[in-house]
Amino acid sequence: MQKALCISDITDRIDPVSPQCSNSTLYETFRDESDLMVVAVADDAGRVLGLIERHAFNLTMAGEYGRALYGNKPVTTLMDPAPLLVDIDTPLRDFTRTTLSERPSELMRGFIATSDGRYAGVGTSLSVLKAISADLHQSLSRQQEMTNDLIRLSSESQRHQTFLNMVIQNIPAMVLVKNAADQKIVLLNSVGEEMLNVSSDIVVGKSSGDFMTAERAALYNTYDQIALQSDETIMLKEEHVTDAHGRQRVIQLKKTVLRTLSGEADCILTLGIDLTEQKQAEARIAHLAHYDPLTGLANRALFTREMDAALSRVQRHDRKVALLCLDLDRFKAINDSYGHLTGDQLLTEVAERLRGCVRKSDIIARMGGDEFTIIQDIDTPEDAQHLAGRIVDALKLPVIVNETALEVGVSIGIALAPADGMDANNLLSRADLAMYRVKAEGRNGWCFYRPEMDAQLQSRIEMELDLKAALAGNQFQLYYQPLLNLDNGQVVSFEALLRWHHPTRGMVSPAEFIPLAEECGLIGQLGEWVLNEATRTAARWPQDWRVAVNISPLQFRHKSLVNLVKKALKASGLPPTRLELEITESVILEDETHNLAILNAIRALGVRIAMDDFGTGYSSLSYLRTFPFDKIKIDQSFVRDLPHDKNALSIVRAITDMAQSLNVLITAEGVETEAQMEALKALNCGEAQGYFIGRPAPVIDAYIQPMIRYGT
Repeated sequence: MQKALCISDITDRIDPVSPQCSNSTLYETFRDESDLMVVAVADDAGRVLGLIERHAFNLTMAGEYGRALYGNKPVTTLMDPAPLLVDIDTPLRDFTRTTLSERPSELMRGFIATSDGRYAGVGTSLSVLKAISADLHQSLSRQQEMTNDLIRLSSESQRHQTFLNMVIQNIPAMVLVKNAADQKIVLLNSVGEEMLNVSSDIVVGKSSGDFMTAERAALYNTYDQIALQSDETIMLKEEHVTDAHGRQRVIQLKKTVLRTLSGEADCILTLGIDLTEQKQAEARIAHLAHYDPLTGLANRALFTREMDAALSRVQRHDRKVALLCLDLDRFKAINDSYGHLTGDQLLTEVAERLRGCVRKSDIIARMGGDEFTIIQDIDTPEDAQHLAGRIVDALKLPVIVNETALEVGVSIGIALAPADGMDANNLLSRADLAMYRVKAEGRNGWCFYRPEMDAQLQSRIEMELDLKAALAGNQFQLYYQPLLNLDNGQVVSFEALLRWHHPTRGMVSPAEFIPLAEECGLIGQLGEWVLNEATRTAARWPQDWRVAVNISPLQFRHKSLVNLVKKALKASGLPPTRLELEITESVILEDETHNLAILNAIRALGVRIAMDDFGTGYSSLSYLRTFPFDKIKIDQSFVRDLPHDKNALSIVRAITDMAQSLNVLITAEGVETEAQMEALKALNCGEAQGYFIGRPAPVIDAYIQPMIRYGT
């Protein structure tokens, strides 16, 4: 009996790459070895760290600026850190059945074979399919040999007939035997009865035309004549039949003529193998190769093929094509707050709404996560503009998941061919640039690519490099702006404000480099430096003034924030009550449960927590019930029109009244005139901050001697 196939039989013993290997080195390896589809990343001890799939890796590296951004970085930046792992001794059939039913999308990216938990090789969906097909063909050949042997045995001795019938009835294939002289059926086993949905008692002694349609009977009789005229086994085309249970089956027919010793045709043997499961598996693998299993939309591979076809139409037939890149605006916050299952349901609904916005000829692809693309044949750019507008309007409406209304929104960038280029990767990069411009300008809209965006991207890359150099070269400095107690006219605290002295550009605005630091992952290092520097400086002040430090929402994604605060206080010797952390409401909006736990842990240290820019978001009032803030800072947009604007007066009065009832201190930002400060006093505002009181400065000597008082 043939040994069942295992994972070891289809494993490619390809050496893994080291985690220190650069992306450029691997890119060259893929270029030189065209048959290399997947590569594992493993350390010197053989522990698997991740998997790199050729197509996805090359798409990233071949994109515009792809090699500039990732070329010198280690392969760990682009690898899949959670690949599909399978023990090398696992039976192939068990592995295929489990993976296709539970994790089909992981199979398409390849998998890693392990032995005793260590790397042993890699495999692909193609190697699995080839092995299964070879195994099925071998089974078919063995079954035919068994049947031929058994039929020959039947002519040797009548006493073996009972045994022969029992064996034939249990062969896992249809066995149909016809008399060669008149094509009357002499035998049909139970599997054949099931496949053809007939009973052997009815068909034995009859011809095909007695129980089949005239068209099918004529076809089968033609097959019989072809077999009678050949000395070899005839492989016929696949047949689609309805079995006894009403199920559609696919069978592969083989016909062999059994002859007497003199060479005369004795009977016609037809073998039918049920290929239904094999065909279904092949179809599923083929579908997974081109479609996203969650949404049913085209995947990256199909997008690439369709994009190339669209550009060919542009070139050959003078057509125009629009490429739309879509990114959901608030998907991560929803995914983190409500869980991945809710996120998946949201993506499925988004896919349905996108289908409702496009024509049948348009191609929608899910590129990964919450990123989508649409390929649209157009006559004028207005066609793409109208489609983008329909999509924005469709996704403005809340998505109901588990009785919860989720508002997500979408940002869309549009690139046109041939106007913006004829290379798929360049068009994708340029549509991405336009999409990020939409996000930078407020999200929930669309924008066409413009050539100046390339220069802006290059400038962004250069600034990112400059930011890294600035951290290493001590180019940052803290300025301190005073906060005034309006009751006694004394300075009570200072807000630490970050400044960057660029060696060639001079002073760079925080509004320009802080968002970039958040995007490129430097905000953690930068925030840690600010926290350490501010506490160290405040500890040396001659009076017990508090120091306020702004915390980015991204810093809350790391559980180490509480420890960073502890370390800064311990290293500086600053009492916790003199440290105040300022956050915006987005900290709670993005992951309420996680971030509230961090805020409570920090407040338990004795550190004060303030909400900055109060009134500019959507849910500020509800957050005052969620967390006991020590201070609320009224945004300067409400202070600007004091004291003459009645609406501004009413808003500030409402905020101060509410704060007093909650025993929360109120600070007004952006105070620039004495009239504004007097109005705030009359409204019972506790503190004020602004240019009228003091501008940010690197030292606070001006506030030390003599004691500064205002409003007296």
